[in-house]
Amino acid sequence: MKAKTLFAVFFLMMFANSVFPKNDHKLEVTVSYERQEGRGSNQYAVWIEDKDGKLLKTLYVTRFTAEGGYVSRPGCTPLWVEKSGAKSLSKEQVDGITGATPQTGDHTYTWDLTDNEGNKVAGGEYTFLVQGTYTYPDHQILFKGNVNLSTPEEVWIETTPEFSSDEVKNKGMIKKVTAQYTK
Repeated sequence: MKAKTLFAVFFLMMFANSVFPKNDHKLEVTVSYERQEGRGSNQYAVWIEDKDGKLLKTLYVTRFTAEGGYVSRPGCTPLWVEKSGAKSLSKEQVDGITGATPQTGDHTYTWDLTDNEGNKVAGGEYTFLVQGTYTYPDHQILFKGNVNLSTPEEVWIETTPEFSSDEVKNKGMIKKVTAQYTK
């Protein structure tokens, strides 16, 4: 009897997965990062905004910045600090979005199409942003890309950097940002 019950449960699970497939839509943002030398460099944040510019979800921010580094070094990812309301984030919220400054290489951050509260977002246009501080106090790099969640096919997105100054030192900290939206 146990074997028949287990078989029935297994069969129902397989049937449910084929009839009601999981919603595995996602946006993967890949940051090609090269660790730099110097005070105040190597700080960056990755986040998602709605069409009105409201931050919906932070995918990653360096721990130094999120834990208050923006107070002692106000030039650390100032756009993310402003939009995220960093000063009001709880320790649990900070723990959920931070990590140590990464090693040199490609790093992928995945958006599961939910907001910071875990609610699924509606179809439509969204923007992913990557802001880095490559030289303290005020030398920033910003990458922006748009994705339409209503598109029926997989999409690859390339971005172009915007620099806040002509400062050359450490400008190669974030070399490239691309994204892939899969349905």
